[in-house]
Amino acid sequence: MRVRSVRIRIALWNTALFAAFLALLAAAGYWFLSYTSLERVDEFLAESGGTIASAIEFERSNGASDSAAIRAVLSSMQLPDIAVHINNEGAGQALSSYEGSRFKRPELDALEAALADSLAQAARAAPSKPDLTTIIAADQAVRVLTFPTDIAPQQRLMIAVAQVMTVRSRLLRDVRFALWVGFPLVVLLASLGGLWLAGKSLAPVDAMSTRARAIGASNLHQRLPVATEGDELGRLATTFNELLARLEQAFDTQARFAADASHELRTPVAVISGESELALSRQERPRDELVGALKIIRGESHRLRAIVDDLFLLARADSGERLVRPTPLHLRDLLDDSALSARTLASSEGVFVDVRGIDAAPIEGDEALLRRAIDNLLVNAIKYSRHGGTVNVDLADDGARWRVDIRDAGSGIPPEARERVFERFFRTDDARASRRADGAGLGLAIARSIARAHKGDVELIDSSETGSTFRLVLPKSE
Repeated sequence: MRVRSVRIRIALWNTALFAAFLALLAAAGYWFLSYTSLERVDEFLAESGGTIASAIEFERSNGASDSAAIRAVLSSMQLPDIAVHINNEGAGQALSSYEGSRFKRPELDALEAALADSLAQAARAAPSKPDLTTIIAADQAVRVLTFPTDIAPQQRLMIAVAQVMTVRSRLLRDVRFALWVGFPLVVLLASLGGLWLAGKSLAPVDAMSTRARAIGASNLHQRLPVATEGDELGRLATTFNELLARLEQAFDTQARFAADASHELRTPVAVISGESELALSRQERPRDELVGALKIIRGESHRLRAIVDDLFLLARADSGERLVRPTPLHLRDLLDDSALSARTLASSEGVFVDVRGIDAAPIEGDEALLRRAIDNLLVNAIKYSRHGGTVNVDLADDGARWRVDIRDAGSGIPPEARERVFERFFRTDDARASRRADGAGLGLAIARSIARAHKGDVELIDSSETGSTFRLVLPKSE
């Protein structure tokens, strides 16, 4: 079953890693204790065997016979837990001593037989250096050191020194018991500690989750608490707050967009409704009045349709729909065609349009969309130009892009409005008051959306009392 709680998963992972590390450490410690304790037993046996061999040599140097020297040494031994077995090859004797040992009588019999067998094997192998082995006597582990020593040129003693490893076995057994009992307790404590630490570490996440759950469309101004800005959770909260800020801005823009759209749509709808009601209010009206009303209704219907088309285009662009269906084009041809189409509007406003720059300028783009973007920029420049002014259109090579600068002959854009001219439905106060600028404030926004759909852009690069310059850049065809 999958555990859904991050806190529990972190605690379980922490416990598993700690248990693996602790098990490895316990195994290493147990092996080290077993190895060092065995080393201590071997060292003690080697020291005891050396002491026995030296004592026998000392007795012989005082004039005692070999057998008498061996018996004297064995009878005087006071080594606890030590059993000695000496095989005198020259005399054909085998003498043993267990004085001072803690073996019980049945164990001594079993041990003597085991030592005798071990000595017989050692004598047949005639080892030239000490040999260590572990035997089982009376169900107990016994460590045996067998080594030769010469007491005469033709006489060799085989000495076996043995120690029962009851103490070592008991120590290792106690350690194993401590590990079996202590290991689960330590792991349990580690899991509880990991659970507490995970809860402590994830407490800011719970706080952020609670706050985020309470944030909706009506209170997007609220932000998540940031406990510590420098750590990962602090960066997460900061990033989420930045996301909320962008979302709040998007909501505000959407709300403003809806309000402006409803405002712009309400005017032509109100005019159409008013004219139609007025035309139908009387059964008999002069034909000229009816024709005039129908012309007004037609004009407002065209305006309404244009606004709806613009909104639909912007909605498609916002949704990520692919708008561009590229074909090979020449940008200069599009500029000339747009200038020709705009002459009627330009002449009615007393404005001239002058297209200059390089010829051709091949590109890959959607002809209808690019034509619409250029038309919007030209119409915008014509509407805001002074009577008798000139709209200059300059096409130039800008490296990897084509650059089109469109400069009007207007009075410029106020500094506080320059950052907002590409917002939808935005118009300056002068534009709203002017009868010439009767658009909905979507032309520049649409032009920029189309340019960016072609991997280009539209920017306001200059604005002064003598006019404003908008720049359209588009990538060259590959």
